[in-house]
Amino acid sequence: MSEIHPHDSLFRAAFSRPEIARGHLELLLPQQLCALLDLESLTVHFGASFVDEELRQSHADILYEVRTHSAKRTLIYVLHEHQSSFDARMALRLLRYILAIWDRWLVDHPSETPESPCLPLIVPMVLHHGPTGWRTAPELASMLDADAETLEVTRDFIPHFRFLLDDLSSLPIEALASRTLPALGRLVEMAFWSSRSHHRLVEAQPLMRQVARATDRDENTRELLKQLYAYLIHAARADDEGADIVYDILVDIAGPDGREDVMTLAEHLIKKGKAEGKAEGKAEGKAEGKVEGKAEGKAEGKAEGKVEGEAKGLRDAIVTLLAAHGIALSEVGDARLQACTDVAQLRHWLERAIDATGEADVFSS
Repeated sequence: MSEIHPHDSLFRAAFSRPEIARGHLELLLPQQLCALLDLESLTVHFGASFVDEELRQSHADILYEVRTHSAKRTLIYVLHEHQSSFDARMALRLLRYILAIWDRWLVDHPSETPESPCLPLIVPMVLHHGPTGWRTAPELASMLDADAETLEVTRDFIPHFRFLLDDLSSLPIEALASRTLPALGRLVEMAFWSSRSHHRLVEAQPLMRQVARATDRDENTRELLKQLYAYLIHAARADDEGADIVYDILVDIAGPDGREDVMTLAEHLIKKGKAEGKAEGKAEGKAEGKVEGKAEGKAEGKAEGKVEGEAKGLRDAIVTLLAAHGIALSEVGDARLQACTDVAQLRHWLERAIDATGEADVFSS
């Protein structure tokens, strides 16, 4: 079973909290639909995930159930997309997930289905914060190879469904900070927005500090904040400047009440090698794997030579990082990696391994 990544953990922990979930739905659902729903009835289907296995490193999902004021069941499916490239096939994936939800519903509610199956309404929603923003219409029809007239004529025969899109990356940080959400929900969304570069984190720092300092710190909230810190550490990229300042920024955001949590978490991640490649930057010698490469290059010295020592460390770092993503190299892939002594090529592969969802993501040109 693949490891639960910090983005998945933070998303589920935050959006499973009823006050954050209700606030997010009230913000995004059409007003006419919101008026029909009793959001106070909202419950979470814990443990239910419909994301394809190969995408679980870059996608997380959550399923809500609410009642209408006429006591009808409605499901709201939220997919959180956390990856470095835009997925133009998202609508098709959503359709497949919706069908999977209905299939499971029929299994879980057999008494309702023998002669007249009754399926709940499902409203799909995507939470996106990729670096390039969303680049197409949020509907399945955008994928169909047909002109507008043909699409309209065939509407009764082919699904054209739209999904609700919350594209955080397209919004200024001030807009996220002022959203009508509970303070903790705003802080989590600002963390998602900030995760793409240390420049964004620097820009968000004053507003995140302001919101964090105003957040009541009960034990559950403190645990969620620790997940937020872990997420931002994990998401940090390897340029030297960004790696150097990420902890200082988090300590500033956390304030006196959270400083110890940030430092304890940093030490824990370093000891367990959870920086995943370059998330620790200089603070951990550009992650445990890469610093091992440099250290081994010096230690082996005359035996292997500095270049081969660094190459070996980079190869080890790639294997370790992929293992953290739940990816095991094939025999062919492992042979290709072990045969490579080109440090520049290995560094390129290490960069690609940070967001890899499969072996092909590392070795593709």
